[in-house]
Amino acid sequence: MANILDYLDWRGDIPFSVSPLNEIDNLIFSQLSFIDLEGILPARVSAGSMPLHEAARHYFEAYPDDNESMGLIVPAAIRTLIRRMAECERYRDLRLAGYVSIIDESIQKQFAALTIQIDERQLYVTYRGTDDTLVGWKENFNMSFMQAIPAQLDAVAYLNHVATDTTHPQIYVGGHSKGGNLAIYAAIHCEEAVKHRIVKVYSNDGPGYHREVIESEAYRTMADRIVNIVPQTSVIGRLLEHDECYTVVQSSATGLWQHDSFSWEVKGTKFVDAPALTADSERIERSVKKWIADMDDAQKQAFVEAFYRVLTSTNAKTLTDLTRDRNWFWQLMTNSELSESRKTVMAGLSQLTGEAGRLWIDELKAKKADSAEQKQAAELAKKPVVKVEKAAVSTASKAKSQTKKPTSSAAASPKKTPQQVIKDIIETAESRVKSMPAPKRQAPKKATKKNESKLSDKPEQE
Repeated sequence: MANILDYLDWRGDIPFSVSPLNEIDNLIFSQLSFIDLEGILPARVSAGSMPLHEAARHYFEAYPDDNESMGLIVPAAIRTLIRRMAECERYRDLRLAGYVSIIDESIQKQFAALTIQIDERQLYVTYRGTDDTLVGWKENFNMSFMQAIPAQLDAVAYLNHVATDTTHPQIYVGGHSKGGNLAIYAAIHCEEAVKHRIVKVYSNDGPGYHREVIESEAYRTMADRIVNIVPQTSVIGRLLEHDECYTVVQSSATGLWQHDSFSWEVKGTKFVDAPALTADSERIERSVKKWIADMDDAQKQAFVEAFYRVLTSTNAKTLTDLTRDRNWFWQLMTNSELSESRKTVMAGLSQLTGEAGRLWIDELKAKKADSAEQKQAAELAKKPVVKVEKAAVSTASKAKSQTKKPTSSAAASPKKTPQQVIKDIIETAESRVKSMPAPKRQAPKKATKKNESKLSDKPEQE
């Protein structure tokens, strides 16, 4: 089925003046903020802009290797996307400006944004979703107990400064994953004069908020301009609280991999609609919400801090770093300083899997009961009442006589709960790792420091 790359082939020669911005353009723009334009574009929009095709040329001169990974979870196809956009009449002359990328481990912030000037009247502000950095994932988890994370505050400041530096009467705001969350947060908290210029806000499978945000007057005022788009087995896009107005689209991927925007199916200028979220998506949503609801903010923070401490104890900065270090699991399981953190993480995961398991069992029981009722109703409709009763008695007697008593072995080995299974896995792994010889140390790699671009003269945050 067609995706956003196929859309470029079909729509690439039609300018925005002929065919206005649509939901597919929105998803494409949400991916551009993942392109590293550090040193190519200034941080402030007023400092100058550059045609997309020229920015793409500078980017590929700086990063010529197409085999170079953009990170464990960032689609490599984004490089293909911007290269082909630079060749399309529809996109090549769009002006890019205001590229900002900030990683701050001290306050646990990962933030990036880009402004796309469509013409003299319209612009699109796109926020980057979660990238490969562990601090970016930590900031995501912080949403569960913090009223506002640093990236959300930066998103508001960025939107205000873009509006100040431009005269475009129509502003679109959007992002994918965490970027969608930032887009909505910025739109409902920006200055009133800016809100009047906002046409639409797109959240492409972005996580939600606390219930207080969804029920706020600021959110309700912007609600008719907010567009939530999720794949049919959405996981990330159903985290925390949402309003119940969203569009479900088909994806060519399965499970969690549907979060990849390149798997979303396209037909014409629209996504291919799916009838509803799948049972798996709704089950995960209910189990995670129940898990979060059962913990207070202190417990959530303790779990998140412990999880982050365990992952960063190997000095890894990114998910890719974890996969490259063959000894990271050994270090995690043998480091005595992480003993309490491991217990906290194990307890939290056990609680989550236990809740998911209970939901699964309850649904299976409900389906079995419904099936039995439907079968009984069908039998009653076919046979006279007397015959049904005799058949029922006969069947019950036969079933009773054929029922085998459980063996003593089965009675002595009850089925383990999900919590017990996880506990056994952790304990077994720890005992095995401790009995193994220590791995040979590898020479440390030379650390590289990524250039950071900070927004100068940024408006004060409230």
